[in-house]
Amino acid sequence: MKLLPNLFTLANAAVGCLALYFISVIDFETATYCVLICCIFDFFDGFLARALGATSEFGKQLDSLADVISFGVVPGAVATLMLGILNVDFPWFFIGFIITLASAYRLANYNTSDQNKAHFSGLPTPANALLWIGLTHIEAEITFNLIVGAVIVTSFLLNSSFKFYRIQLKYSLLSVVKVLLMIVLMIALWVQFGHLAWSIAITVYILFSLIYSLVARSKG
Repeated sequence: MKLLPNLFTLANAAVGCLALYFISVIDFETATYCVLICCIFDFFDGFLARALGATSEFGKQLDSLADVISFGVVPGAVATLMLGILNVDFPWFFIGFIITLASAYRLANYNTSDQNKAHFSGLPTPANALLWIGLTHIEAEITFNLIVGAVIVTSFLLNSSFKFYRIQLKYSLLSVVKVLLMIVLMIALWVQFGHLAWSIAITVYILFSLIYSLVARSKG
């Protein structure tokens, strides 16, 4: 049973590889579902590790390696493909992979520093991946400046010191209610906006976190 969390982590990496394939053939619908499944695996591998008493340094490192694929290479590939679709010349469309480098740096920093259990320091990589995969479903015209601006902003946020709310499933009614409420709100957004809802939700999450961080700093 103690191998189960690591199997979930490997499943995260495997589905992340599938997401990359579907992005390469411009099947953003399937790629979006792959990223969502990766998020589910990523959420539950940690939960299972704690519940089974199977937390380990190996599992921690394996989790980050899987996250580099699913939540680092995937959004980088999305941004790079968007630039390629705009016929951006080589090598400039590789600007999109700055996200991958920023994600790898964040994950390494996360593994080697003390993290507050109440919040994340910087934008979590799964949230960033959801933001980018959601953008593939936007109907408005996406320009070169918009993509590059988004690459710069999200790469900065990944490694910033801003406080981002940390969703944790604990053995308490309040924790379960919070998670269920978030699920209901996401379903409502998805019904209204389709897969673009993921980008909308993460944008709101980012704005809320930035405001919270600025208020906290002003009080401190």
